[in-house]
Amino acid sequence: MSEEKKRPFLPFQERPFGDLLQSIDSFFQDTVKHIKAPRFIPTYQYETKKEYIIEAELPGVQKDQIGLDIYQNYIKISVQSEEITEEKDDIQNTFKHSSRFQKAERVVQLPFLVNESEVKAVLKDGLLQIRIPNKRKRIPID
Repeated sequence: MSEEKKRPFLPFQERPFGDLLQSIDSFFQDTVKHIKAPRFIPTYQYETKKEYIIEAELPGVQKDQIGLDIYQNYIKISVQSEEITEEKDDIQNTFKHSSRFQKAERVVQLPFLVNESEVKAVLKDGLLQIRIPNKRKRIPID
């Protein structure tokens, strides 16, 4: 028998172009794994005689990831997260870099104009609570 027939079967990684094909395959698998639909921010609104309260469920979100914007009678709640992963393997002389960015927004319309200096917001145990002085005026009907 010739020397070629006695040579053991080479694993995929050791074949010519094996590393390149494996890298391409890994790229697509990692990309698809990180694609997610935009998150929906569930909100609940209720009012008392003194306050209008908005609660938004944001489990796992940190305070620095939240943005609140106020324009007239609208409040926009936005959440941004960014994750960067880097792996370096000196043995195989490879470097892998991946990043993921995710953003979700929810706009809440209020029944009155809002002064941003009067708005108070607190994040506790994954629940964002926004308190606004209730300026709704009830007009009695004779």
